[in-house]
Amino acid sequence: MKKTFEISVYNTEVRDAVQNKRNHPSFEATWADTHLILIQAYTADEALAICRRKHPEKMGFVLGDVTEAL
Repeated sequence: MKKTFEISVYNTEVRDAVQNKRNHPSFEATWADTHLILIQAYTADEALAICRRKHPEKMGFVLGDVTEAL
């Protein structure tokens, strides 16, 4: 049975742009703040892999800890 996991995500490139009073060319300024992403998966590792595909580190996303949602 799948569980729901929470992963904190923000974008470091957007944070840099916002701090320098610029717009990021691809992402909204809200990505400078941490978002809690909910992922349905069997394990925490699977949830992290799913999140990495949707929010790749090569595009500036920083993924935090994975916790099981209550």
